[in-house]
Amino acid sequence: MITKQIKLWEGREDVVLHTFLRHCNPNPLFPSEPEMLPAVVICPGGAYLFCASENEGDDVAMAFSAEGYQAFVLQYTVGSTCGEHDSRHPAQLLDLGKALLTIREHAEEWHVDTERIALIGFSAGANVCGNMATNWHTPLLSEHFGVPSECFRPMAVVLGYPVADFSYQMEYNASMPPNPMLMMGDESFFGTHKPTKEQCDAVSPCLHVSEHTPPIFLVHAANDHMVPVQQSLKMAAALAEQGIPFEMHIFEKGEHGFGAGNPYSVGPYRSDKRFSSHAWTKLAANWLLHKAAPETAAHEDFQLG
Repeated sequence: MITKQIKLWEGREDVVLHTFLRHCNPNPLFPSEPEMLPAVVICPGGAYLFCASENEGDDVAMAFSAEGYQAFVLQYTVGSTCGEHDSRHPAQLLDLGKALLTIREHAEEWHVDTERIALIGFSAGANVCGNMATNWHTPLLSEHFGVPSECFRPMAVVLGYPVADFSYQMEYNASMPPNPMLMMGDESFFGTHKPTKEQCDAVSPCLHVSEHTPPIFLVHAANDHMVPVQQSLKMAAALAEQGIPFEMHIFEKGEHGFGAGNPYSVGPYRSDKRFSSHAWTKLAANWLLHKAAPETAAHEDFQLG
């Protein structure tokens, strides 16, 4: 495996694309043509204050690398590391756009099929990916970078316990004991810990689902007390209303932040943390197979391992 750290913006140390690249052997039938693989770009959560890159980044990258993907983990703009740089939206969306353009630029070197790039996000990172899924076709990215909108179109998107409706999340947070971390995260993302409804609606993916939205896989735990399961239900309802293909798995247990679902990630090893939610990576890989290689999925009896 080839691991690199690519700094995405000149003069910034905090926004980094981490690579988890498989070694690709030449196609024996066409030795002059390198093997091109699908890719996943992973955005960890962290309430827009930090990036939970271990359990929701590196572990997930390794899981999808094992499934045949070139994997990337994006360390995007967050309040705790951005220094003098603006951490407010749309900074994170621009980071993800820059990451996608960087992968396209190095596609031949990194053996990436640019038509088969999926996004995976968790919590706040799922909000970033959800906003990309529902806004890739708008002028925001194409005008900023001066390239066609198609450069940012994901093949498919996986959202883990996403913040899909920020107004709903604000109401939920207000009903719970005060959480200073969430308030600081809102300050980082919105510039205030009391954003207006208009500010919340602008970054709520479930309110912007359209015919341009790619297929989406949703995963959540019913006992998530930080980002309630209603967030995924709202996103699923919006996708169903627009006729966008989706799949959703709600696990009874898993709490918030189960990431790759590996109990050793929360160390020391705790068997009681191995809830059924750990199965989501295989379920998502099976679902993605039908998007990345439908001809293969149609002819193979894919077994969950």
